[in-house]
Amino acid sequence: MIIDEKRIKKSTGMTVRVVDECSSAFDEIGEFDVVIAKRQTGGIGRGDHSFFSPYGGIYLVLRLTGLNIDAHTLTPSVGLAVHDAVKAVTGSDTLLKWVNDVISDGKKLCGILCKSPRRGEYLIGVGVNYSTDIAEFVNAGLSDIATTLDAPEMTATDFCVTLINRIIKLARTPFDHKRYNALCITVGKTVEFTYGGETMRGLAERVERDGSLIVKIGSATVAVDAGEVTVVHRCETT
Repeated sequence: MIIDEKRIKKSTGMTVRVVDECSSAFDEIGEFDVVIAKRQTGGIGRGDHSFFSPYGGIYLVLRLTGLNIDAHTLTPSVGLAVHDAVKAVTGSDTLLKWVNDVISDGKKLCGILCKSPRRGEYLIGVGVNYSTDIAEFVNAGLSDIATTLDAPEMTATDFCVTLINRIIKLARTPFDHKRYNALCITVGKTVEFTYGGETMRGLAERVERDGSLIVKIGSATVAVDAGEVTVVHRCETT
């Protein structure tokens, strides 16, 4: 897969490094604005999760500085940016799973991880199964939960340009919570999550403008702003 560093730099105004393979793109960012890896041997996800990163994916880390935003809105805003970039370049429709997954055909297409090494600076990690061979997920036992766009490799540079520019735009504008709610598969589902050290279950009602997930539990509501949220496929409320 050819990803053109010079064209990305020209089209985004960012300093860019493309690597064929690394442990994690977060480790390679250095002084660059953007690092893009085609394969990761030690990809990282939220919490202590690993992120399966075979060849054919686009594993991108973007540094943005001077952001004066609510950090909780950044990850869902990046989800919208991925949705937009996929649609613009490939024509495919995707959905969003709160707070950091992009979904295609009911399976995970992309994971998002945002870090803030210092005030006002964010490292935005996006891992997209772009041209990945579906056999990679079959062999890894992940075919039930992960999928690929199976997009032409020749469009990878266009996708990177579109994604970077879209992230920059959405990270610097107010979080579009109405559009996020319309695309979010979590809303309207029964979910489980940990709150105050206790596992709880309730109906996910909406995503607020501050990025939190509002969950109804009996007559009360809880605003979940971080942590693992699982959609429960059994015993859903009506």
